[in-house]
Amino acid sequence: MRIHTKLTYRFIFSILLAPLLLTAGALRVGVGKRIITPDLKIHGPVYIAGYGNNRVATGIHDDLYVRCLAIDTEQHPLVLCGADVIGIFWDDVQKIRAKVPGAQVVVAALHDHEGPDTMGLWGPNQGRTGVNEAYMQLLIDQIVEAALEAVGSLRPARVHLASVHTPELDTFIHDSRPPDVHDSTVVALQAVDFTGKPIGTLLNWANHPETLGSRNKLITADYSASLYKRLEQLAGGTTVFINGAVGGMQSPGDAKVADRTTGKVYAEDSFEKADYIGTRVAELAAESLSVAPPLEIDEILFREQVALIPMANKQFLAAAQAGIFAGRKQPDTDGRASAPIGYIRLSGKNKPQLEIALIPGEMYPELSVGGIERYPGADFPQAPSEPPVKGLLTAPYRMLFGLADDENGYIIPKAEWDEQAPWLQNAKSRWYGEVNSLGPEAAPIIAETLRKLVIPPAPKPR
Repeated sequence: MRIHTKLTYRFIFSILLAPLLLTAGALRVGVGKRIITPDLKIHGPVYIAGYGNNRVATGIHDDLYVRCLAIDTEQHPLVLCGADVIGIFWDDVQKIRAKVPGAQVVVAALHDHEGPDTMGLWGPNQGRTGVNEAYMQLLIDQIVEAALEAVGSLRPARVHLASVHTPELDTFIHDSRPPDVHDSTVVALQAVDFTGKPIGTLLNWANHPETLGSRNKLITADYSASLYKRLEQLAGGTTVFINGAVGGMQSPGDAKVADRTTGKVYAEDSFEKADYIGTRVAELAAESLSVAPPLEIDEILFREQVALIPMANKQFLAAAQAGIFAGRKQPDTDGRASAPIGYIRLSGKNKPQLEIALIPGEMYPELSVGGIERYPGADFPQAPSEPPVKGLLTAPYRMLFGLADDENGYIIPKAEWDEQAPWLQNAKSRWYGEVNSLGPEAAPIIAETLRKLVIPPAPKPR
């Protein structure tokens, strides 16, 4: 059966009918950050997101942040923000964008499992939302302030781009579902002004911030906190971290992380383990940037398309109807969810240097770097394999922003979809991913939408 899915275009500047060429000229970069830690008295009870219901925060271990990097070439700034929360729905991103006029804002949640519930799924019980609207307003306001600060601090800059992939990075990630595929390359962009003073670093890596596990009741940014601290010590400026393809799921939990100097294996669910992971990722990024030559960037291209994806997940539909999402993520009359998909290209002298895919959820890494497997028992054994996202990109540096501008759960290759027994690999019960996915059409629709953004159709002859 062929499913026809209606796709609608939605650009930040509604008068544009073509892709949005944000900038062309001299490069400028700015940064901004704000604390988004909830107040346990004002916003309490604060339900910690991830794992099960009714995990109420009892204290603050370290602050949560939103961190933004703005980049332009003297026209419309592009602002890239990473926030230490579980997810931010498209509904709230549109509110944020409306308050930052003249700029294109991208907001990606880091999917922190040790921060407040911003989606509603982890409240006191399955029938009650965990969203606190006072906190959500604080979150929106702080993201807006950080974005405006980044735009307001724009100044002439040059950038360095680097990537690094070592076997050590793979040891920080455990993949709980076959195939065992990681997208563990660290990709970083560093901006410095013309006096040599660091402005900021944008770092992209894929791993759930959930080192502390389900028993932790302290608000924390998890390994991201140490990543920020160490990279700012080494590279200067403000660090902006944005997560990647974390589906599948890519997690520090059950990863046997050993100190490279002493050989000590860090205890599970420990701050020591989180600190080591964040510190080492930062050190590897800084080392790679230290030998990266400056690159010329004189053009920034942004394209975005809002796709309508069937919300086949009955639990999601029921949650939306019951108000668990607090009025957000409402399906249309045909039961479809709106999901923004985006594409960014930074070029110099007409040569792409960095491309970024904006993915509205937790994409399985085999959809990012390849490695889709066909197992007996899959529900759609004849489904075509979606093209790897990073394979669609051609620039020497490629990033994938997961949970960018929305959160639609797991994005699973259709050929690996398994909602009906017998289960893949003779598993005793259904796999976790399908429980938290819009449905089997999410991956094909997102992949095809992105392909069209990366390689748009040639204009029709007049």
